[in-house]
Amino acid sequence: MTGRVTAVGIAALALGLASLGAAGSASASPGTPGKAVRASAAAAAKLELTVHRVSDASQQAMDDTFANSSIHTIANTVNHHLHTVTGGDCTADEKDTVPLTPTASSAYCWDAGDAATQSFSPQGMTSSGDADSDGLWGTDRVLLSGWASAPKTTAMGRIAVINDTDGSPNKLGYRWVLPVIPTAGGTNFTRFPSHMGGMVWWGDKLLVTASLDGDPHHNAIYVFSTKHIYQANTNASWIGHNGSQVSAHGYQYFWPAIGSYGVTSACSYNDHSADRLPCFDGLSMDRSQDPYTLVANEWVSSGTVGATSRIWRYKLAPTSRLMPIAVNSAGHADPIDVYDTDIVGIQGTLNQTENGERVVYTADSLGSPGVHGIPWRVPLPATGAQTAAHETTSTGGSTSAGTAAEHSWAQHSEGMTFMADQNQVWAQTEWAAAPDGTYPTTGTVVRQRIVFSVPMGDLRSSLVS
Repeated sequence: MTGRVTAVGIAALALGLASLGAAGSASASPGTPGKAVRASAAAAAKLELTVHRVSDASQQAMDDTFANSSIHTIANTVNHHLHTVTGGDCTADEKDTVPLTPTASSAYCWDAGDAATQSFSPQGMTSSGDADSDGLWGTDRVLLSGWASAPKTTAMGRIAVINDTDGSPNKLGYRWVLPVIPTAGGTNFTRFPSHMGGMVWWGDKLLVTASLDGDPHHNAIYVFSTKHIYQANTNASWIGHNGSQVSAHGYQYFWPAIGSYGVTSACSYNDHSADRLPCFDGLSMDRSQDPYTLVANEWVSSGTVGATSRIWRYKLAPTSRLMPIAVNSAGHADPIDVYDTDIVGIQGTLNQTENGERVVYTADSLGSPGVHGIPWRVPLPATGAQTAAHETTSTGGSTSAGTAAEHSWAQHSEGMTFMADQNQVWAQTEWAAAPDGTYPTTGTVVRQRIVFSVPMGDLRSSLVS
């Protein structure tokens, strides 16, 4: 979709954001991140979000027009399955994608069509572990895997609802849901043109980043509600409501946005200047301190020498609120902190508090075929401090990425989510590349997409000396 979203109250984002700058640099040399630093208050002010809600009347129109459904129904009517990566349904390349250190608790490949498709690629991930501290949504343990379409000209997302409920006959099954934008006062809808780089499930709300390179209307966080998921009545390839027919690109379920939070300018993944506006990419949830926070990060290519990557956070509102990010009386959400780190290739983060210190776990995902990513543990500056008290470290407590030994994370990793009740970190990988590493391709592909988990304690111990 291009242009403004009209009729339902998700306002298009205005242009004109001023420059964003950091107060310092963490790097000593390429591959040596050093200590994370805090960006300036002026830089933080420029990541202020403005909230836009779908009107109550439009939401009511959706409920009156379409057949309502639920996460529980979708997770228990699965029509695809994950497969244990060591089994016969997965390839040797998929097995090789698993982290080297720490050892994965579990690892799965997708059904064959999704494992090799060139139309979509895995990106952000969240779970019922983000939604509720007991790890369950009702009686279901659920993972949500966001995928983006490969051709930007027809950009749209899709979400795999994965059942991970112990004892369920549907465990390891999944079904696709199409996220959409409501139109025509809530009586119709269109595709959601998002890279799906980040997702967080907080209470009954799902937050999804919607940055598209160069599109001024999609440097934003969109909001979806589990109370407003609907069922199509035809499996046609078109999207929308036409007469008595409701179609969601061939999927049985669709999920309309109920609002958005946006900054006021376009972004570019190719802009590495000091005053760039970051493109919203990854999202994660930090439950380790009060208030709970939403953590965002930008993506900067691993091949960009001397670039920095930014991580920032917003306070989450109580789950009873209609919109999930806390705002001030003017309807704006101000970032609590903005940090600068020289780790590039960040596709997702995990946020913890350890011995009173905020820590981010992430990886340089690296873009070369068959190459494992570099995991990092990033201590953040304390309240009132400009620079973190401790160095960023990789495998075995190394402070650099200078040897092959540090390349121990999964290949081409993407979003991460934390199941606190199980103390497990879940993540996924994205590639189905050609043998020469190019992507996308219509020729022979190499299947490298997996979903995996690792124990949180093992991840931490692998990155400290």
